Amino acid sequence: MRALSSLLFPPAVICLCVASASADKNSWKLNLEGGSEYDSNLHRVEVLDGEVSGVDQGTLMRTGARYQQAYRPARGQRLLLDARAALKLFTVPEGQSENLAVVFVDATYDRRLGDSQALLAVRGSYYDAIDIRPFGDGERPVVGRSFRTSEAEASLTLPSGSAHRLSLQTGLHDFVYKPDNDFDWQGQDLGLRYAGVFWRGDPDKDEDAASIELRAIYRAGIRNYAGPAFRNTCSPDAMVEPECFVPTEESRVDLQHTMLVEGMYTGRRIYSLLYGADVIDSNSYGQASVRQRIELAVTSSIPGQFFLTARAIIRINTFLDPLLLARDVQSQSFVSIEDENRNSLSLHLARDVGKHWGLEARLAVYSNEFATQELRFRRQTAYLGGLYRFEAP
Repeated sequence: MRALSSLLFPPAVICLCVASASADKNSWKLNLEGGSEYDSNLHRVEVLDGEVSGVDQGTLMRTGARYQQAYRPARGQRLLLDARAALKLFTVPEGQSENLAVVFVDATYDRRLGDSQALLAVRGSYYDAIDIRPFGDGERPVVGRSFRTSEAEASLTLPSGSAHRLSLQTGLHDFVYKPDNDFDWQGQDLGLRYAGVFWRGDPDKDEDAASIELRAIYRAGIRNYAGPAFRNTCSPDAMVEPECFVPTEESRVDLQHTMLVEGMYTGRRIYSLLYGADVIDSNSYGQASVRQRIELAVTSSIPGQFFLTARAIIRINTFLDPLLLARDVQSQSFVSIEDENRNSLSLHLARDVGKHWGLEARLAVYSNEFATQELRFRRQTAYLGGLYRFEAP
């Protein structure tokens, strides 16, 4: 990781929010944060055949605010609100096409069924990644990471003992990809979620009493795209070229299965291990895939009243149809909307400096080790910032 001293951390502007609380039925939290980051590959450029041209680096400012509120209108009922806003603003001309503002709102209402511990819940959420250009377009064209999603979900949670819960979930989803509406889609899904505590120590005997928890999720859903499905018109033994992809009169439809299993050990340290997989079957050539993710994390206190979290993520993407090489793929309009959708190793260091204030630093390295040998990806980021948090009873 490069050391850039004062160039790494220019001043950041932190937005302020005002909130109010009422009686004990109403509680809220407010978090504000801001800081500066260095990015060694701000356009997420993949290198083909060892070429390194076109890889830009630079500094940026990050600011964010999060407001959470819990309200109990009556016994057995609860309303939860989670609202967030964030801004990423580059300080170099090459990064102006990567500037983003994000707005996120999530509201959940749940109600206990009778005298049981079963819960019926409805949830709605909205997420908008907004492309902004306060200082012009810079030296690169629009990269296309602006999008908008909205969701409406319902769930029924059935307890199986005090430490185990099973939820049935269903939802409607809408996705808008702003640079190219062919990638807009609407869909619905159905899923099961399990969460359980398998072992818990006695807190009366040990203030750091340990516990072991497990959660598992399975969801299946259909995505109906606005754009057409494509066919491969070249012979099966021919090399895939751009002219092989031909649109049809059918709309693209994907069937997606999502599976996730995570185990967590909480004691003097926190350990977690996660495995996730997305299996996509599509009627459009080149879109069927299996995407797997393995994530290992550990959080521990260290000398100096610091808390350190180390996290490693391995992603293995398998495409079921032959793909074009990087240069041909980049000529198409759609790019990944997940900025950090790579193998990564990160360190997060945090320390409280008062009742409401704290400092944090993050270092991360991203790579593409499980891609083809022709495609290589390297990116490093370093962040330093402060945070303010306030919690009303």
